Amino acid sequence: MKSKSLTIVFLFISTLTFTLGCWQLYRLDWKNNLIENINSSIQNPEFYNVKFDEYNELTSVKLDDNFKISNNPIFIESKIFQSKVGFHAITPLYLNDKFYSILNLGWVPEKNIKHVTELVDLFNKKNVVDVYIRYLNSNKSAFIPENNVKKNTWFSVNKKDVEAYFQEKIDSDYYFVLLDSNIKLENNPLVYLRNNHLNYSITWFLLSISSIVMLLIIRKKNG
Repeated sequence: MKSKSLTIVFLFISTLTFTLGCWQLYRLDWKNNLIENINSSIQNPEFYNVKFDEYNELTSVKLDDNFKISNNPIFIESKIFQSKVGFHAITPLYLNDKFYSILNLGWVPEKNIKHVTELVDLFNKKNVVDVYIRYLNSNKSAFIPENNVKKNTWFSVNKKDVEAYFQEKIDSDYYFVLLDSNIKLENNPLVYLRNNHLNYSITWFLLSISSIVMLLIIRKKNG
């Protein structure tokens, strides 16, 4: 009876880990295609169309000179760049002088309004600016602290909180991250993508093989 129970357990573990390995291979193919599409959009970005609502996250687009930003930033706490702790500077984004969404200017070492002012001026002087798209919603990881809108303390980009702080309605489902190297160099959407699926799949397959080996050993000992 004990041998039969162990056989069932190891068969279950082997099947489960093999399935997870196959799933990681599927994710690897999906992630490679996503990275390829992102690289393609960076090299040949299209102009952003406000009427199109099916953009993939991290897609690169161009904003024309109807888009402007204001020098009224909020700063997202505890952002790391090159092992240094700093902030992400977020500014309101206007379309034809109407509040449309927000723009992430990227990492800054401190809450320095002068530095943000320089970036805002550079953005508003350009006729076309390269950015990439992030989804804008009110979801938050359980591990991220709540924003304190009244104290202007921020830990995440949260649609409801941003609307409450600026007292404006955001109709867009997206916000934007600066990608224009003529304004700021270090922003790249690929930093948000970790492609470790091949390593994960190998780990799961090895666990599956180990379970089969253990099963064979047990069956051999029990004759």
